[in-house]
Amino acid sequence: MSIFNEGVLDLLANAGVAIPYFFCLTLYNQNKNIFVYALPFLMLYTFRALGMLLTTFITLPASTMLAMSSLLGVIGSLCILGASNPILGIVGGVLLGLASSWIWPYYLTVRSRGKLDKEFKFNQMHTLSVVLTLLILVIVQLIATKTKLLDLSFILLAVLFFAAMVGGMQITHRLTFYQGMEKKPKFKINSLFSLIVLASLVMLIFIIRYSRLKAVSNTFDLVISIIAIVLFLFLAYYQIDIHKKIFPVSLVAINRGVVMNYVMLYAIFDSTVRFGFNTLMPIYGLYLIGFELGPVLLKKHQSWRYPLLLLGLVLALLNYTYFIGLFLCAIFVGMDNRILNNTLYNHPNLDSERAFLIKYQLSCVGNVSQQLVYMTTIYFISYFTKINALGFFNSHVAAGPTNSILYMVHIFITAIVFLYAAVTFYFAREKE
Repeated sequence: MSIFNEGVLDLLANAGVAIPYFFCLTLYNQNKNIFVYALPFLMLYTFRALGMLLTTFITLPASTMLAMSSLLGVIGSLCILGASNPILGIVGGVLLGLASSWIWPYYLTVRSRGKLDKEFKFNQMHTLSVVLTLLILVIVQLIATKTKLLDLSFILLAVLFFAAMVGGMQITHRLTFYQGMEKKPKFKINSLFSLIVLASLVMLIFIIRYSRLKAVSNTFDLVISIIAIVLFLFLAYYQIDIHKKIFPVSLVAINRGVVMNYVMLYAIFDSTVRFGFNTLMPIYGLYLIGFELGPVLLKKHQSWRYPLLLLGLVLALLNYTYFIGLFLCAIFVGMDNRILNNTLYNHPNLDSERAFLIKYQLSCVGNVSQQLVYMTTIYFISYFTKINALGFFNSHVAAGPTNSILYMVHIFITAIVFLYAAVTFYFAREKE
């Protein structure tokens, strides 16, 4: 049973972002005419994006936070059962967002410590339990979707998060490093400014996600754009201290978030409108394959990863090489992710307990920043050209952008990502 629990933990850690997101999105899609069911999805999206920035204020050991993330997953899943009540829907979405944001980096920290001390090893039985759990998830979700009894999905999710919590406790109990490390909860606020920026980002990302579901006025779009620009500058300033400590690794971590958001969020909306079919699954599939193949294909040619990324971005500008370009970007992320893990975990200026957290904090900065640049661009365009901003996400919306406007936006966004990647390549190459 202990191996099963640890296998469940590994699955939820690896897919902890996708599973709750998919369940909440399905809940919304089945109840599109009732806005209250959009709240869990909106809150999960918002706090999944910002959960890592919250860890800046938390000083608990990784073992404690791993257990806490699973506990939040249990409570959040059960709250979603009452999603018809807006309070429960909001609380459930927030808790699931935090759980899905935290479980992987804290698990990665604990697992890396276990491997380093030779006190934890993932074996074939663990892999079997992962496959079994995945099969159960797929079967239950298919039944729940067909019968529209999505409560089954969230009950199962609560059970799996509970099993993951037990599995995490079993792993950390075996690790000498964490014995006696548990402390009383401690919350540290570095500055009032940091807290204000974080709270503002929470509100802004919620508004941005809300505006993709509902038609809003062009003036409202413009206001969001102006706020986004200000927060983007604050966000850059907020990270200056960590840049000084680990530059240029900090640029590399932020670039990871920028590229991931380009492939996994921006490209899905852009290509769906551009090609006229839902590209969610094809792009996710390309990303997963590229991510796994990256370390294999570039094992002996790690220095090729940035030229490959830049080539991928150029290819993504053309319709007939669009998906090839995204695949090359995914290969880059897979290879760069492994190098970044090793660099940060062994960095002399970082505590190994916080190395992966800092990686995901900076990646989150890149992710959010790229979103803000994209949303700011289309909001300004929609305001000055009097077109419906929803047309950038849905080709069936009336008064949406023309193909030429869509392509101009695509060139601009890709150029921004290309420029940041090129700057990162320039500084990172000097240190390699």
